[in-house]
Amino acid sequence: MAEKCSRELKNLLLNSKGVGKEPPRIAEETEKKIIALKYSYLDLESMKPILEEIKSEMVKLLELLGGKEWVKKAKTRGMDEEKIARIKFCMNIIYNLDSRLKLPPDPAYAVDIRLGEVESVWKHPNADNLKVCNVNVGRIITVVTNEPSVKEGDKIPVALLPPVELRGVVSEGMFIFSMQDGSRKEGRIGNLPCLSEEEKNCVRKEVMKYLR
Repeated sequence: MAEKCSRELKNLLLNSKGVGKEPPRIAEETEKKIIALKYSYLDLESMKPILEEIKSEMVKLLELLGGKEWVKKAKTRGMDEEKIARIKFCMNIIYNLDSRLKLPPDPAYAVDIRLGEVESVWKHPNADNLKVCNVNVGRIITVVTNEPSVKEGDKIPVALLPPVELRGVVSEGMFIFSMQDGSRKEGRIGNLPCLSEEEKNCVRKEVMKYLR
């Protein structure tokens, strides 16, 4: 996942106006480091120095893009919402690589999974069967869902999947629902929740779609 995201990040930056030459170069160098790690067969402890370098590269990249104000600056340059969301997704996947490597080697954990709290819900402007939710997963993201029972205050696991535009609204994640418990969970917002095998399987399917 991190390897593909670094490649996608490089291509997104290469095709973005006003970002300069350095951001795509950083993405390319990061891709090389991730591939080197992949074939190094090092244990996690031995990987730490390279993983720290990769984290530092993502921090540097963020600063080059405009720091905390980079999204606002990107919009003024005409970058669309989906492209902005995909750049954020790729950078987060790469930045959090060290945390995911501590988890079991399961495709479900190839993306970040967080316990989210629904802060607001409204009807999708262009689709009667969809809802748009602002969800706090440690930061605020948008999730478009067809689950009719979602309401403000719900705590639900969220898989931070590659962003996709659904009828004009960009969704940055997917609620993980289980037929067993409805997936309303307790725990700290932004942490990795305990998932059933059914819930993990939902995420695996979406991860494999992206990796194909």
